[in-house]
Amino acid sequence: MRISVASYNIHKCIGTDGRFDPDRILAVLLELDADIIALQEADMRFGDRRGLLDLGALHLRGNYSAVTDVALRENSHGFHGNVVLYREGSVKAVNLIKLPGMEPRGAIVVDLDLSNGNLRIIAAHLGLLKRSRSRQIEVILKAAQTSQHRPVIVLGDMNEWRIGAKSSLKRFSPHFGPVHSAAASYPARF
Repeated sequence: MRISVASYNIHKCIGTDGRFDPDRILAVLLELDADIIALQEADMRFGDRRGLLDLGALHLRGNYSAVTDVALRENSHGFHGNVVLYREGSVKAVNLIKLPGMEPRGAIVVDLDLSNGNLRIIAAHLGLLKRSRSRQIEVILKAAQTSQHRPVIVLGDMNEWRIGAKSSLKRFSPHFGPVHSAAASYPARF
C-alpha cells in the first residue's frame, strides 16, 4: 500500500499575517494533494463552534470527503476541532477519544477500507503541557493496539518543541518510529 498523508493545524483559518482566509487554507489543502489529511483547529473555538471550511468545495475541487458523525455540535466539522479528510475508500468505524489534560483535547480514530488495503488513522491535537502530552500519548497507543491487524498512522499537531531525549514524542517509541525530529513542531512557524 502506498498513500500520502498530511497534517495541518489551520489555526481557525487565521494565517501568520493575522488574516482570516478560509479560501487560502482550501488552496493549501489542494496543493498538498495528500490522500489523507488530518486537520486541527478547523472549528471556531467559542460560541456555536461552527466549522470554518467549505467542505463542499473541498470535495468538488479535490475529491475529499470528511469523516462524518464526529462533531459534538450541529455546525462543527470535527471533534475538538479535529477533522479527517480522505479521497477514496470507505469508513469502516470511527471512535472518538477524549484526551486527558488541562485543556479540552481529543482524537479521532478512523478505520478506513481502501481498494489496496485497510488502515487505521489516529488524528489528534496534543496539549501544550508535557505532562498532558505524555498521558495523551499513552491513550493514543492503546487505541493503536486495538487495530485488528490494520497498519496505524498517527497524525496531528503534537505541540512538541523539545527534540531528542526530552521530547514527549519519545513515548511513541518503539511502537512508532524511529521517532526523531530535526525541528520543533511548536510554535507553528517551526
